[in-house]
Amino acid sequence: MLSSPDPPSLQRAAQTCPDASVVAPGLVRLPLATLTIPPATTTNHFLVGSARTVLVDPSAPDLRDQDRLVGLVGVLRNLGWKLRALLLTHHHSDHVGAAEALRLRLQVPLLAHAETVNRLPHLRFDGLVQDGDVVAEDADGSRWTALHTPGHAPGHLVLQHDRSGGMVAGDMVAGTGTIVVDPKDGTMADYLASLRRMAAAGATWLAPSHGQVLPDGQAVIAHYLHHRLEREAVILAALDGEGVTPEDLLPRVYGDVSPGAWRWAQRSLRAHLIHLEEQGRAQSDRGRWRRQDP
Repeated sequence: MLSSPDPPSLQRAAQTCPDASVVAPGLVRLPLATLTIPPATTTNHFLVGSARTVLVDPSAPDLRDQDRLVGLVGVLRNLGWKLRALLLTHHHSDHVGAAEALRLRLQVPLLAHAETVNRLPHLRFDGLVQDGDVVAEDADGSRWTALHTPGHAPGHLVLQHDRSGGMVAGDMVAGTGTIVVDPKDGTMADYLASLRRMAAAGATWLAPSHGQVLPDGQAVIAHYLHHRLEREAVILAALDGEGVTPEDLLPRVYGDVSPGAWRWAQRSLRAHLIHLEEQGRAQSDRGRWRRQDP
């Protein structure tokens, strides 16, 4: 729990569902198994807002897990929570896998950013969420506002609580594993800008989609920014006049990463190279990358 004390009735309600926990008086977390990137094995399903509620990232493919989630919704409804919609932080499969099934089962609209909707033509959406939209509300009148944070995905959304500053952070950060920036989905420049925006918005704690809640949001964001820029500096230093391929760079730049994770690291490596190219610090010629003076 990261904000003011929550009612004992809410704690008791959460305890009726295995693995559910109360993050704050208007935020309940339930991690459920999904096909996500190791070492993560689950995606957090968040019920946000005790007066006007949204269910974030309905993605559990297992019907028994969906039953657990629906049961938790029912318990919270008995406490006065009013589920108004399902909301997707972004379009990746480990965040959307149960969206259609639960939209029909719970009989509530499915919402997302327009960029997410465009990438999921097989799903039926009922409305759009834009930057600055209030998407949920707590019983004390405090509100949860959507921030558009592209980079990991074009339509990525973060939800911020206006009183505590806490954020449901999606895949901007992770409590377990790392965040991949894949050039087919996003850009490193946007990702870094979105992290800076979260910090400037006053992020206190962060509730990511994978892993535990992170209590010091500013420190986490500062670490992510430092880590990414440090990695980028290593990449730039490894470039020479002859040119090197991303495959050549991978073991030199990501030697601290298990080779089993290199398939994911390679995507972020390419995103960093493109970011360096955009800054005029690197250039590509027939698949080989060289340093370039800006």
